[in-house]
Amino acid sequence: MIVDIIEAMRAGDHAAALAAARDTLAAEPDNAEAHHLLGVCLQQKGDLAAARQSFDRALELAPDVATHHFSLATLKLSEGDSAGATRGLQDALALDPNQLGAYVLLAHMALAREDQAEARRNLRLAQRVNADHPRVRVVEGYLAQAEGDLDRSLKCFTLAAEADPNLAAAQLALGQAYLARGMWPFAEQALANALKLDIARAPSTLRGLVEARRRQGKAEETLAALDELIAHVPGDSRALTLRAKLRSRAGRGAEALADLRAALDANPAEEAALGPLLSLLLRGGQADEARQRADAAVQADPGQDALWKHRLNLATLLREDAKPLLDRWQQAMPESAACLELRCAWHDARGEHEQAALCADQALARNPDLYAANVYKLREEFGQDPALALARAERLLPAAKDGPVRRTLLGWRGMALDALGRHAEAAESWREMVRHPSPGQILPPPVAPADAAPAGKVAGRLVWTPPGVGAEHVLRQAKAQLGPKFHLERVGREDDGDGFGLRRFAPGHPEAGSAGRWEAMMRAAGLEPSEARDWLPHVDPYTLAALGEARVLVLLTDPRDALLNWMLHGSLQNYHFLPDIGGAAQWLASALEAVADEAEASGRIDLVRLDADAGDAAGRIEQALGLETPLSGLSGPGRRLPAGHWRHYQDSLAAEFAVLAPVAARLGYPAE
Repeated sequence: MIVDIIEAMRAGDHAAALAAARDTLAAEPDNAEAHHLLGVCLQQKGDLAAARQSFDRALELAPDVATHHFSLATLKLSEGDSAGATRGLQDALALDPNQLGAYVLLAHMALAREDQAEARRNLRLAQRVNADHPRVRVVEGYLAQAEGDLDRSLKCFTLAAEADPNLAAAQLALGQAYLARGMWPFAEQALANALKLDIARAPSTLRGLVEARRRQGKAEETLAALDELIAHVPGDSRALTLRAKLRSRAGRGAEALADLRAALDANPAEEAALGPLLSLLLRGGQADEARQRADAAVQADPGQDALWKHRLNLATLLREDAKPLLDRWQQAMPESAACLELRCAWHDARGEHEQAALCADQALARNPDLYAANVYKLREEFGQDPALALARAERLLPAAKDGPVRRTLLGWRGMALDALGRHAEAAESWREMVRHPSPGQILPPPVAPADAAPAGKVAGRLVWTPPGVGAEHVLRQAKAQLGPKFHLERVGREDDGDGFGLRRFAPGHPEAGSAGRWEAMMRAAGLEPSEARDWLPHVDPYTLAALGEARVLVLLTDPRDALLNWMLHGSLQNYHFLPDIGGAAQWLASALEAVADEAEASGRIDLVRLDADAGDAAGRIEQALGLETPLSGLSGPGRRLPAGHWRHYQDSLAAEFAVLAPVAARLGYPAE
């Protein structure tokens, strides 16, 4: 009967082994080995209380059997009783100095305590018993791993798995080693093997399998492993958060929301879950719950900067006063550099520059590499002493690997060099800068030909400001006078519905711009098309043909200055400056050629140079838009290079400016 139990256990048939053990004990109630094997089966099943009873009974009947002491020690260890487990293992070795499992387990326990010397001592004793035993190979591999010898550890785990493919510990160790090396398919296979051999389906192994599958982009398989993990550990907030992320990507928003709520119910300070949950709640109009969740998070763990950032961001979105939150954050974390950095931003937004500078200095004293605080100091130093700004930018650049961060630092480095008269170096800095894309921007649309447009006629007034032309002050003044008659709603909107917005559709597309679609949009905005003044982000031959007869007011600066300002200060359109300055110059030249061609062919284009006579320019704008009150000026706040600054770069950007020279001359600017 004992043989039946052992054979079933070797075959991995745990149910048969359990039944055989119970049948044996029904016939032989005092069979110590049957009690012991029943305990092993129950322990593998996860019934620790019943397993302890069986082990205790086995020891009562046969106290001099080393394996009985060893098995009870493993149970105590699984219950967290390390001291009791150690005593049990020592008792087992006192009865049988060749008890291999005891040495192996003592070595594992020593590694868990980071006591490599004790682990090595027990490993050597185990090797005296059987150096080639798979369990000995496993602990040898873990010791090599702890000592930093990853190649040797992988070799040991591989030998163990080859010697006994059915040893779950060997498959688990091999899977974890592959995970550490980023060998995701191999890790997945080994961990799946370990789970097949482990009736308890250990959560730690499932977590490894989740990671291996996630890294391979296996969404469905990862979800299956997460489902099982969460069934074992319902309160695993990290697993719930990851499942929510995958469900959200799969369009299962309601299930994702439920997972995020469960994650924060289990751990209110689970930062990875808080941000996505707040976004979903706000999208669903559940601002009250969002506020409650964010408040609960900072209350649960007030010493975590990331949670305060989420709460502060929520306050901004809900238009709450951020100052009380900043005060609470600083009270909870007086030494928080992140809090001081955001206090700097808060004061800066209010024009309180002395307080902002103080907060920036205090933040950087705690963490010299803070991005936003350093950018504030760059701005401050640039205005006071460009050499200081240059020194700061050059100190920060070597560590700046992130594209947007590096782009910003290169931009400031170039600006400082420009201010110091080192124009060739500035141009080189900017050439590198544009190779790092700025996030959240829109690619400028292609310049579409006139013959691709559905010919149309409209009676309204169009306004265009090429990228890099700083006309925002003029547009704001016009809007203040004209109110809804000046259609500026395309600014910042990517979903414009008439086909003439920030994003364009290819000619022939059902949503491509046409006169009818433009008129319908003006009427939907409450405007009579003939009386509308509409700012367009882009004008090309297609636009001019589709909206035929509309008068077009084009606000200009020298195209070469516009190129520099677009590159350094962006555009009202939020168009992405191309990663090659020459490519951006070619696009700008093509768009300007379209209005130059139309200006020469018809009288419908009003070209107004903002960098020429200011009084004349203002008068022409007032007349074109029908403004009753004179403009107070053409230039408002905001950083811009002065008119004619492009001449400092005639050599450094000669090829790029050569592309723009012909159209510049056509628009009334000197070719050279």
